[in-house]
Amino acid sequence: MQDILSKLNPIFIRVFEDENLKITEESSARDIDKWDSLRHVLLISEIEKAFDTQFELEEMIGFQNVGDIARALEKKS
Repeated sequence: MQDILSKLNPIFIRVFEDENLKITEESSARDIDKWDSLRHVLLISEIEKAFDTQFELEEMIGFQNVGDIARALEKKS
């Protein structure tokens, strides 16, 4: 899981334009000021490109925090 989080962090930094951003499994839209619906779509798109994968709609609906995204990526690897 830590390996995936370390790969996700630069994506979050880029999408949310915050060089000091440090994500954890518990990080969510409530914790990151710029995390709105538009940036959420951009975030998912950037993650899919970086990990060469695609999320199913059901998976994306279930994403409540960064840990959910990381676990979904683990299942796909």
